[in-house]
Amino acid sequence: MIEKYNEIVSEYKKFIEEKSQYYTINPKQPLVVKGYTSASPYFPIITIQTSNIVDTNYCTVDKIENYKGLYITINIYTKNKTINNQVVASELINDELTNLTLKFFESINLKLTLCRPTPDMDTSIFRRTIQYQCMVGTARGNIIRRWK
Repeated sequence: MIEKYNEIVSEYKKFIEEKSQYYTINPKQPLVVKGYTSASPYFPIITIQTSNIVDTNYCTVDKIENYKGLYITINIYTKNKTINNQVVASELINDELTNLTLKFFESINLKLTLCRPTPDMDTSIFRRTIQYQCMVGTARGNIIRRWK
């Protein structure tokens, strides 16, 4: 599962870096980070967390391959930015990154289970939480969308 997670994260980073007009503001900033602090000098910040479960009820017809449930939680944190002497609202930046995230994860066949703004302790930060789930084959690492 670690290999599949690393593959998804690296492809996601590449997709966002190519498509986002707001990420390119500071190319040295890390796009996806493991933790988050409001004191970070760089915004937007995207965090990705994953968890998985083994479900022996789902396996191939020939009983060779079991599937594991993979849950991915993405948090997008944005602040207002000044670009060319104009303030760009944090909600606008977050909407762009959310739409790109939705497009990417839809393209790799993950099932969207949650997408909503989430209150943050720092009111100057706009945060949106997105959750996905899918099943990953243990032998071949293939993603299927089917779920209970």
